[in-house]
Amino acid sequence: MPLDQPDQVFPYEKNMGFFDHIDELRKRLFRVAILLFVAMIVVFVFVQDIFEFIIMGPFKKDFWGYRFFCSAGKFITGTDNLCWTPPQMEGISTQIQGQFISAFKISMVAAVIVVFPIIIGQIWGFVKPALSQREIKKTRRSLFIVSLLFFTGVAFAYFLLVPLASNFLLNYQLSPNVKNLITINSIVGFVTFMSLSTGLVFELPVLIYILARIGLVNSEFLKKYWRYAAIGIFIIAGIATPSPDIFSQLLLGIPLMALYIIGIVIAKRVEKRKAAEELADK
Repeated sequence: MPLDQPDQVFPYEKNMGFFDHIDELRKRLFRVAILLFVAMIVVFVFVQDIFEFIIMGPFKKDFWGYRFFCSAGKFITGTDNLCWTPPQMEGISTQIQGQFISAFKISMVAAVIVVFPIIIGQIWGFVKPALSQREIKKTRRSLFIVSLLFFTGVAFAYFLLVPLASNFLLNYQLSPNVKNLITINSIVGFVTFMSLSTGLVFELPVLIYILARIGLVNSEFLKKYWRYAAIGIFIIAGIATPSPDIFSQLLLGIPLMALYIIGIVIAKRVEKRKAAEELADK
C-alpha cells in the first residue's frame, strides 16, 4: 500500500488493548528512568568540573554573554553602558548536606538535558502505532526540530539571560548594610532553573502544532487573540527571568513572540494540509 494513504496504520495497533498500551508506556518510562540514572552517574563523575566551568561560568568576567552585551552596546549606542563586570561572589553552604544536594541537582538537570532527544524518541515510539504512515513520515521530520528548539532555549538562557539577570540581582541593594551571602544551592538552582525552563518554553511552536493538528486552535484564533498571548508570554518571561528589569523580560519575551508568530504560520500550514487530506479522501 502506498505511503500517502492516510488510513494505513501498523497492523499490531488494532490488537493493542488498554492494558497493552499501559504496559508499553510502563516499559518506555522504565527505559527513560534507566537512561536518566546512567546519565546522572556519568555526570556526577565530572560534577566538580561542571560546577566550576559551567555553573559558575556566567559569574566570571570573561564569560561570553558579557562580551556579547558589551559589543552589542558599543555597536548600538556607541557607549560602554552594557559592558558589565560581574561582582565578586563566593558561594557558601549553610547545610551539612548542601554541597552534595547541589551536586545531585546538577547531575539530574544535566542528565535531563543530555538525554532529552532520547526522551522525545521514547514518546514518539509510544504514539507511533496510533499514526498512519503518512503522519509518521511527516512527524518524524519534526523530532529534530523539537530537540533543536529545546537546546536553543537552553543555550539562550545560559549565555544571555543568566548573566543579564544575575548582574542585575547581584548589584541590586536594598540597603548598603546588607551583605549578599549566596548559597551554593541558590546558585545552582538559579542557573539550572532558568536554562531548563527556557528550553521547555521554546517548545511553543511544537505545542501550537499539536493543538492545531487535533483541532483545538487554528490560525484565525491565534491571530485574533495575539494580544492576550503577548500578555501571557511576558508573564512567563517575568517568571523565567527573576530580574524585574524590563530589558531582561524583553530579551526573552521578544523571541517567544517570534516563536508565537511562527506558530501561527505552522497552524496555517496544518489547516491547508488537513484540507488537502480531506479532499483526497473524498
